[in-house]
Amino acid sequence: MGQFIERCASRIPIIHRMLLFHRRLIALAIIFIGVCGLLSYQAIQLTIVQGAQRFEKAKNRLYHKQFLPTWRGRIIDTKGRVLARDVASFDIAVPWDLITGDRAKKIAMSNARESVSRVTWKSLSPDERQKIADSFEPEQIEELDGFWSLLSKMANVPRSVLDERIAEIHQKVQKTAEVVWQRQEEAHLKRYGNVKGFKEEPIVEQRSSHVIFANVDDETAMDFSQLSEQLDDAINVQHSRNRQYPERSQTIYIDRSTLPRPIREMKLEEIVFSGVGDLLLGDIRKKVWAEDMKRRPFNNGQDLGGYRVGDEVGNRGLELSLEKDLRGLRGRVVRDRLGEELERIPPVGGQDVQLTLDIKLQARIEAILTTQIGLMTVQPWHRNKLEVGTALRGAVVVLDVNSGVLAMVSTPALRDEEDVEGFPWLNRGADGMYPAGSIIKPLVLAIATTEGEYFENETIECTGHYFENVKDVARCWIYRESYNFTTHGQLKAVEALARSCNIFFYELGTRLGFELLLDWYQKFGLTQPLSAKLTDPSASGTQGHLPQQEDIVKWKRRGELKFATICMAIGQGKITWSPLHAAAAYATLARGGIWKSPTLLKQVEQEEVDIKLDPTGVKLAMDGLHDALSKDYGTGSFLRYGPRDSDPIFNVDGVRLWGKTGTAEAPPYRSSPEADVISGLDHSWFLVMASHQTETTPSVIVAVLIEHGGSGGRVAGPIANQVIHALQFEGYFEVSK
Repeated sequence: MGQFIERCASRIPIIHRMLLFHRRLIALAIIFIGVCGLLSYQAIQLTIVQGAQRFEKAKNRLYHKQFLPTWRGRIIDTKGRVLARDVASFDIAVPWDLITGDRAKKIAMSNARESVSRVTWKSLSPDERQKIADSFEPEQIEELDGFWSLLSKMANVPRSVLDERIAEIHQKVQKTAEVVWQRQEEAHLKRYGNVKGFKEEPIVEQRSSHVIFANVDDETAMDFSQLSEQLDDAINVQHSRNRQYPERSQTIYIDRSTLPRPIREMKLEEIVFSGVGDLLLGDIRKKVWAEDMKRRPFNNGQDLGGYRVGDEVGNRGLELSLEKDLRGLRGRVVRDRLGEELERIPPVGGQDVQLTLDIKLQARIEAILTTQIGLMTVQPWHRNKLEVGTALRGAVVVLDVNSGVLAMVSTPALRDEEDVEGFPWLNRGADGMYPAGSIIKPLVLAIATTEGEYFENETIECTGHYFENVKDVARCWIYRESYNFTTHGQLKAVEALARSCNIFFYELGTRLGFELLLDWYQKFGLTQPLSAKLTDPSASGTQGHLPQQEDIVKWKRRGELKFATICMAIGQGKITWSPLHAAAAYATLARGGIWKSPTLLKQVEQEEVDIKLDPTGVKLAMDGLHDALSKDYGTGSFLRYGPRDSDPIFNVDGVRLWGKTGTAEAPPYRSSPEADVISGLDHSWFLVMASHQTETTPSVIVAVLIEHGGSGGRVAGPIANQVIHALQFEGYFEVSK
């Protein structure tokens, strides 16, 4: 037994060593399996996950892709005039090292090396080599200066302008490089924990050519091409495209004999200006932003309409909103390494877009709204708190009842540098929001008749003030000291509308109630996003403003709902809309209750809704609008200079008119940040509908809004008259044979 124990004890170290060996063997096996697993994972990543990408990269080494430029589609007005087009042209570019002057230094160093023997050059220190190169550098700098002078002469561009362009490119690229290097350094630091080994490598812009002359003509491009053959790698003539706007500069003649008497003259006023339709058409930019690439990435040509550096991009206006249509698809040519063509996809140009806009009418209305004519400056007959001669701001919208927007003008325009405080970039016609004022009254009449709250031939008495024994609130406009506190007396609907009697419409508003009025205003499109729908029928969102449910609850709690209701019935209170909304609402009346979303696109089907107005209500409203301009007592019939001095507002022959004046409360006015604030002013409205005198329904709608102008008849009326003259001049009231 003892011997057995001794033998076992002697074998314990051997067993221990065997166990250790097995453990090590198992550990090595685990490590081996892990390495194999990692290699397998990498193989899967390379072949399956990243296989397609790596295959594409490998293929790109064997094949060469060349992308062919496309072009933007044209923008055309309703009568076929080209408003925007791409024209083939050329750009002249030079390499980055010429812009920086580094090429002169390189050539100087090369000349220095050639000036001594190879053995001598190798024996020189870097400082000694640089000293020799410095002696050659002035000559190269002089040659570079002569090169720039030659280019400026060939392009017929002053040398100072070229120098500014070179400096601009240099500054821009250096700034971009600094940003890129900073980001790269931050990424390097994050990955490795220090900046050791980081090197600022030249960015793409520092390895590329840059355009110094854009859109040169064919002859000039040919001269530069010949020069480029003599100067190896110094000039690059690139095919380009230039966006032109042929109708932006125009000369218009306005007949001053049709103006109000104080500014009337027997002559034609010549208006020469540029930027016609600029706010609507917009422009393009040649700088592609990150959001452009995010919205539509190029991805090595997977989307041939994707954005790349140097592309044209719609920047604002129609160029922006119609970008998807106007933008084309570039082409692609694939060649193998021997140059044989394997694939060719020709470029597809952008779509042409035709507008309902009449650019000649647009130009005439823009001319009417220049301060040169005098209608857009405060005049003595305006009876305005603003100083005589003050430039006014406003908008005009013209709708064809059956098509779309014929003209849309906003002032100040982008070209009016003297009124930079007036938001010249704001399209007041579509995006400016204003209280409706009395121009909403024909809608209220049609609504009340439709709802059975007013019956034809019913009379309502104007007592001057709506609330009994309260004479200072909810008054009729005629119930004031200057009119000896007179009233309109008993009125039927047509005369009440022509006289714009507030009391009559207070009563209609009370009968209808707040919420019913609210619903009907929505049916007339007041909360529709009309600005966006001009180019996108599917646009959603809200424009214009109506009271919300919380407002109703608040007014009920305070006992103010009745007052809020009657205010809304005459277009005051928490209700705002744009001139485009107003024109669309009046067009709805002209169509007998068919609401259409206004559009700028000619061949797009307009959204159409029958809001089911009672024909009697529509007729009453239209008759009242006709009498408002044709009867002596109509608020839109006469331009009154004084108590007994007046002229007809409209002096257009052969045209039938319907219309309504409006005056709406305006916020305080300040001409500039340093100027005094003026309160108690009103916005001026005039809505007019017109057709040939033989027609019984309107063919066009004109909405005029003048900010802080005051009386609708005195201020907006003469402008509306000139717009009707412009429409007649452009042939809109001719009867088709």
